[in-house]
Amino acid sequence: MASEDIRKQLPLESSLFDQVNTAYCSVTSSMAQVQNALKATHLPHTLDTLLDMQDKLDRIQKCLDQYLETKRMMFPRFYFLSNDDLLEILGHQKDPDQVQKHIKKCFEAIKSLYLLYPGTRNNLTFEAAGMNAPDGEQVLFNTNVVIAGAVEGWLVRVEAAMIASLEKLYAGCLVAYRGKKEKWIKEFPGQLLITCGQTAWTNECIKALNEVAKGDKKAMKTLKKKWVSYLNKLADMVRGQLTSTERKKIVALITIEIHSRDVVDRLVKQNCKSTNDFEWLMQLRFYFNKDLGEHGICEVKQTVTCLQYSYEYQGNNGRLVITPLTDRCVLTMTTALHLNRGGNPLGPAGTGKTETVKDLGKNLAKYVIVFNCSDGLDYKSVGRMFSGLVQSGGWGCFDEFNRIEIEVLSVVAQQVLTIMQALTMKLPEFMFLGSVIKCNHNMGIFITMNPGYAGRTELPDNLKALMRPCAMMVPDLALIAEVMLQAEGFRDAKVLAKKTTTLYGLMIQQLSKQDHYDFGLRSLKAVLNMAGALKREDPNMQEEHILLRALRDMNAPKFIKEDAALFKLLLGDLFPSIELAIPEYGSLQSAIQSELTHQGLQLHPTILFKTIQLFESQATRHCNMIVGQTMAGKSTVWKTLQAAKSQLAKDGAPGYTPVRVQVLNPKSISLNEIYGVYDLSTFEWIDGILSAIFRTLASDDKPDEKWIMLDGPVDTLWIESMNSVMDDNKVLTLINGDRIGTYII
Repeated sequence: MASEDIRKQLPLESSLFDQVNTAYCSVTSSMAQVQNALKATHLPHTLDTLLDMQDKLDRIQKCLDQYLETKRMMFPRFYFLSNDDLLEILGHQKDPDQVQKHIKKCFEAIKSLYLLYPGTRNNLTFEAAGMNAPDGEQVLFNTNVVIAGAVEGWLVRVEAAMIASLEKLYAGCLVAYRGKKEKWIKEFPGQLLITCGQTAWTNECIKALNEVAKGDKKAMKTLKKKWVSYLNKLADMVRGQLTSTERKKIVALITIEIHSRDVVDRLVKQNCKSTNDFEWLMQLRFYFNKDLGEHGICEVKQTVTCLQYSYEYQGNNGRLVITPLTDRCVLTMTTALHLNRGGNPLGPAGTGKTETVKDLGKNLAKYVIVFNCSDGLDYKSVGRMFSGLVQSGGWGCFDEFNRIEIEVLSVVAQQVLTIMQALTMKLPEFMFLGSVIKCNHNMGIFITMNPGYAGRTELPDNLKALMRPCAMMVPDLALIAEVMLQAEGFRDAKVLAKKTTTLYGLMIQQLSKQDHYDFGLRSLKAVLNMAGALKREDPNMQEEHILLRALRDMNAPKFIKEDAALFKLLLGDLFPSIELAIPEYGSLQSAIQSELTHQGLQLHPTILFKTIQLFESQATRHCNMIVGQTMAGKSTVWKTLQAAKSQLAKDGAPGYTPVRVQVLNPKSISLNEIYGVYDLSTFEWIDGILSAIFRTLASDDKPDEKWIMLDGPVDTLWIESMNSVMDDNKVLTLINGDRIGTYII
């Protein structure tokens, strides 16, 4: 209640709070003077005073909740923040630097605003001149946003400035596309390069198909040659000297343009003769309508669906490799949006359900929020998320939706039906959860499920009817590997991709079955990402050597002794006559040996080897699991690595920072104590131990490494709530709607 704005808006409640505060200080002071706990509780009128304080606090809490609701309705993205975060923002609304910490929670791809302090350019107040992405890309606003007044007011202006700036840049990007590609790539944001490229591809395809309709049978083949030439030019650029941001732009651009080339090839093979053929209409097509808006707008069409490009800033966080399975899922999702229904990709883990929804959102520049559902989620929490999505026009992707209890799903089905009816009737506003809210028709609801998994709830029939299912069972690993390698600049991408997928197939068939083995899409992606990083480090290294090292380093640590020997033989068969040198870790190895000696332990080769392997694994994965029997040395390995890295940082060795570790045994406490729970009597949120640790570390800007060590048996009860932390989202989602970004952990 210290915020000036809150005191102005709630004068009566502020006065009540002051009374409670004074009474509390008086009671505690009286108790302190008695110096006897039993006597202190029997002081005259103490119980009456405490009950009166409780009554006043309940009234204050009710009014405060209503006040926060008005703030959320002013800026709907506040619905995706917890009450504590929102109160912190409102309490520091005159200090933009404090509000900056929460910008990432309101805008997925904005790490911070480019702030101009008062007096920088003759400005009297703080001004936002642009936005900064986590990857380092900066986009300037058309006009500076004055940061003054209520925080929700200037955040609305920031959102409008983001959209207006990208609209203007998109029009300029289309013009610059005809010029030199090197300059074009440097000058414009990565998302607009892709959108502009897709718009140009759509126009070129329409032109070629019209030529085919007139009798020129070679028009589409000529277009394919043009796109192959364009891709070769981009591949040459990615092999050159580039900044980190430029490389990310080109890698994402190549990933999308490869799909464009494949579509043209498919149109040729299907003998597509006009723009009315279904084979063409089923593609995601981008059109620039220059007659609408100040600078023209982008529209995206697929079959009978027409969707607006939303100009939400996306940054450069990579794009999904588009396969026939992805195409089918996208077609289902866009049709569902056209029919004002939800989308429901379903299938086993690691098939790309969530990532496909997110990538479609990137294509359409939508604000996509991923929620990891748990069985503790109640209808009020889900309803609040829905309310935020409807008012903000964002897309909600609810992961593992069938983990929610059946009783809650029945109520959720009614909430979804109310929203779908409002969208169908094109209502500007409607009644939802007892309040009249504005309806943004760009919103979307998607749920992902793994139906074959134990302990899952069957969706009620009335909810099934509102969702359009799409089965995603087996991803095309060979195509994904080929495109990812090609995007990273590998010349022999096809051959190397074939070898990689062959190796994975042989490992599944010939190695023993262990609970911790995974040879799916996620494991493959980790190998390919490491191969790309190794190629950037040493562009002159032979491509086979790069891939062999990535395959060895990313897979060898998880194998038991018997399988390690067989894995080595498989690598020898696929990459004959290639011997890899064992990488040198001089200073790190010395530090590990010193630490083991300091602990009074033997310098056993296995401990040294496993500590180095953990170091290598950490370099490419943000989540690692150390598996073994009791007394196998698991804790020794991570403690040794932590101490060694911290000592190297202390000695000033380049590339090392101190390591801070928070240790927790998840099986020693209940699920509610881990992640937090609502108090059923007061509906007050009580933070869990793990969520509090995440929150503390995520708000810490120090460059130290931050490790959260979950030391104990892995149990589906607690590990499933970590799904969104361990996958590419890197976000811990709690049942109170709070989303804690772990991109710095």
